[in-house]
Amino acid sequence: MTGAVTGPTTTRKLAPDLARGVMLLLIAMAYAGVYAGVGFGEVRPEGLGVPDTVARFVTVLVLDNRAFPMFAILYGYGLAWMVARQRRAGAAEGEIRRLLRRRSLLLIAFGAVHALLVFPGEILTSYGLAGLVVGWLLFRPDRTIRKALVLLALGYVVTVGLAMTGMWAAGPAAQFALPGYSSAADWTTRLAGVIFSPLLIALAYPLFLLVVLGFAAGRRGLLDDPRAHRPLLRRIAVGGIAVSLLGALPAALIGAGAVALGVVPTGLLLALQVLTGVCGGAGYAAAFALLALRLEDRPGPLTRAVAAVGQRSLTFYLFDSVLVALVLHTGLLGLGAHVDSVGALTVALGVWLLAVALAAWLARTGRPGPADALMRRLVYRRDAA
Repeated sequence: MTGAVTGPTTTRKLAPDLARGVMLLLIAMAYAGVYAGVGFGEVRPEGLGVPDTVARFVTVLVLDNRAFPMFAILYGYGLAWMVARQRRAGAAEGEIRRLLRRRSLLLIAFGAVHALLVFPGEILTSYGLAGLVVGWLLFRPDRTIRKALVLLALGYVVTVGLAMTGMWAAGPAAQFALPGYSSAADWTTRLAGVIFSPLLIALAYPLFLLVVLGFAAGRRGLLDDPRAHRPLLRRIAVGGIAVSLLGALPAALIGAGAVALGVVPTGLLLALQVLTGVCGGAGYAAAFALLALRLEDRPGPLTRAVAAVGQRSLTFYLFDSVLVALVLHTGLLGLGAHVDSVGALTVALGVWLLAVALAAWLARTGRPGPADALMRRLVYRRDAA
């Protein structure tokens, strides 16, 4: 006899919530850079001051294609955790599959609205696509997941290399031209972004690999009980971050204008930065799990507030993106036309701090994030009924 699908639990783990909370700051910083014309692969213009040059270098070294991988790993981890919880509750596999499919389709719907109205390069649609394409692996044995990781890694070495070389050959600035809101052409471009951006992200960036890596981590419960996995997490943190830094260094030098190469070498070095971001995302996730061990017994107000952001990650992902766009987009308040890296990062930090304050108030008053609550209600609506 099988049980019904159960709704979301109120039990939370500090490690993934803390990681999500901080990663939302890094994602906001990455988005802010795009609005200021400082997206990944953009080369330092002549006459740029030392602070902005340093900020560009550091951004490519530790931020670009590092926040997205960690968030994707945590997304895959969350799906694995959800499936395991439903199985423990006795839900039938068919019901769990329907739950996973419904959640993925809703993410695509949320992301499509976000992409159309705010940021065409957003990630929710990509995560929903990943849930539909690789979610079946959650119902397969561990050896199947390991084989999938190897095949995906080999495939992405090819597709990322081709994509980054092609993007560089087309002109780095072309990929960061954000549409406005005032013309039919703007809205046509935005609509095209809704359709094609998830496909681009799935091929030009190791999206599916990252999500399946999250499946593998979720199967082992690495973030559920960091204390039991401390030696492994320490190795992942140190090794992953070290590989990430080494792999990103050439691209950081290119972005800072210290190195100038041909199209193919530059494209391949940008691809190296993207691919080693997988190690960076895993390393960051492990580092936050280790940090959570130090903080979980007596978390201070700041730790609780940042974790509250992570607990409401859908809400504050959208909140951060909307406010960053409002301040920086040239068709709105337009500050992005007057700042470079330092200004964009400052705006993102200010928006995130506002999110932390709002999340702390929501936690203190026992309120969920509105977008997260809506998602749960839609995902579990039939079961609640």
